[in-house]
Amino acid sequence: MKLTDYLAQYLADLGIKKVFLITGGACAHIVDSLGKNPNIDYVCMQHEQAAAMAADAYARVTKNIGVAVATSGPGATNLITGVCCSYFDSIPTLMITGQVNLWETKGERKIRQFGFQETDIVDIVQPITKFAEIVKDPDNIKYLLDKAVYIAKSERPGPVWLDIPMNVQHAEIEPDRLIGFDPEIYHEHDEPPLQKYTDLTSYDMWGILGKLKKSKRPIIIAGSGIKLGRAENEFLKTLSVLKIPVVSTWSGIDILPHDHELYIGQFGVYGNRAANFAVQNSDLLLSLGSRLDTRQTGGQPKTFAREAFKIVVDIDKTELDKQWVIADMPINADVNDFLTKLNIFVSYSDDHLPNFSDWHSICLNWKQKYPAVLPEYYQQEGSVNSYVFIKALSEKLPPNSIIIPDQGGNLTWTIQGFKVKSGHRLFSAFGNSPMGYAMPASIGAAFADPTANIICIDGDGGFQMNIQDLQTIRHYNLPIKMFILNNNSYGIIKQFQEVYFEGRYEATVKETGYTAPDFVKVAQAYGIVAETIRDHSGIDQKLDRVLAFEGPIICDVRLDESQKLVPKLVAIKTADGKYISKPIEDMIPLLPRDEFKENMIVKPLEENDGTKKPSEIN
Repeated sequence: MKLTDYLAQYLADLGIKKVFLITGGACAHIVDSLGKNPNIDYVCMQHEQAAAMAADAYARVTKNIGVAVATSGPGATNLITGVCCSYFDSIPTLMITGQVNLWETKGERKIRQFGFQETDIVDIVQPITKFAEIVKDPDNIKYLLDKAVYIAKSERPGPVWLDIPMNVQHAEIEPDRLIGFDPEIYHEHDEPPLQKYTDLTSYDMWGILGKLKKSKRPIIIAGSGIKLGRAENEFLKTLSVLKIPVVSTWSGIDILPHDHELYIGQFGVYGNRAANFAVQNSDLLLSLGSRLDTRQTGGQPKTFAREAFKIVVDIDKTELDKQWVIADMPINADVNDFLTKLNIFVSYSDDHLPNFSDWHSICLNWKQKYPAVLPEYYQQEGSVNSYVFIKALSEKLPPNSIIIPDQGGNLTWTIQGFKVKSGHRLFSAFGNSPMGYAMPASIGAAFADPTANIICIDGDGGFQMNIQDLQTIRHYNLPIKMFILNNNSYGIIKQFQEVYFEGRYEATVKETGYTAPDFVKVAQAYGIVAETIRDHSGIDQKLDRVLAFEGPIICDVRLDESQKLVPKLVAIKTADGKYISKPIEDMIPLLPRDEFKENMIVKPLEENDGTKKPSEIN
């Protein structure tokens, strides 16, 4: 049997229906085998970066592994940005690249290149994959495929990579004689070993229950580890008993609907005020599957939940050891295992847990008092307010909708203003956050779930990054609804420039080199229908028309070029010229100081107007 024919059937046996690719000389055998196998199909993308991003989204939606194929050299290197998306967000994907014949590789020669379009892609991608290897022996194909897939899906998931030389691709193999991969043997003998997380002890669980019983203001952080660990059901069981208020990370925003009785909002540098006040005023914090990175904690980790006892659950021990937010009780465990055991111990506990209803009422009051969409936003004339638009869109989308924002301003406005319903799935490439992710990811999602409403939310800048794959959408007639939040600039960077560079808009506006095309004419060139929303008049009817359209459609949403992202955390320039972040409860636009202090149960940190040095600020 030809090796690539075996490869195609192997992927089909994994339940993979679509492989995203661009063909080329070094991967032609792989593509041919995929094409003639009736149990699997491929999708022709217009750029390898888009193929990797589509595979990433396919994996997120199917909860299976996503696969992309590319040729050697530039085809392989073009996959890298999409692979970074999967690596930082813990998404299992498999990249398969063609390589020149083994005898054409440079090997140990001290030269740059031997074969045409030869690139040592395995060494290049080692830091952004869980496993990467060149297939030198055809008889090792089953072993390496088994191993790659196992590693991609196990423990903390992530991307893997197999580079297959052309002479190996068309080699004849005997499938019945191939040796597979045994995970137990791998644990014992291979280097580096897969990480083994610590077993949860009864001592840990009773200790956590003891802390909960003493707590008056607990808060739970819902991170993406809940979804990655498929722990949603155990999480809901936990909430039904403990009844503790919940805030979410950006990547955990679709775990609970916005109107869930315990959900307060998403927290962090661009969080909503209610969620940030809840975190900062808590006396116990239970973080489930979140890295607690700088975009969540702000630039001063010691100010984060500063009076709370912090219990942090993470499957990756290195995240617990990174010396940023120091956990009082670090728990190195799979979130689903942790919640399963916690629920058992809670059910066996003789003592009643405290009633947190007073604290819950305080948090809900913040949620009601500080909405993302303020009444004055509706009075905007001559353009669309991004928050008004996102709220209106979220209210109209049915439960079976997959919402994929891009990066920058459009992502922030979506996270801040979108009200998730039960059944909504909302994701982006949160860790890598490249411009241009949303469109190819929407393609991957559309193939992963053809029954879903696929909503692509982009900016005028990000839309241009992978605009070529409008041809893919048109060719396959994918009914993706594409909304471009168009402020004709790089809005999030403009706001940064206002804070730090006295409003010098270098490379972000027309006057300094950035421009956007007429997206309606671009749509027409690709044979795609387009709509424009210029202001708030008739916005509901226009949205209804776009969402009801049966095929692909682009909606150009015209924003004011000065549209801001609020609230947000900023840093202050101190007396010695350094920038120091304020704590996340004190966001701009700053609340009146009396109102701010009324919201603080814990002692507010000393105010700083920039005249002090970092060492002088408590």
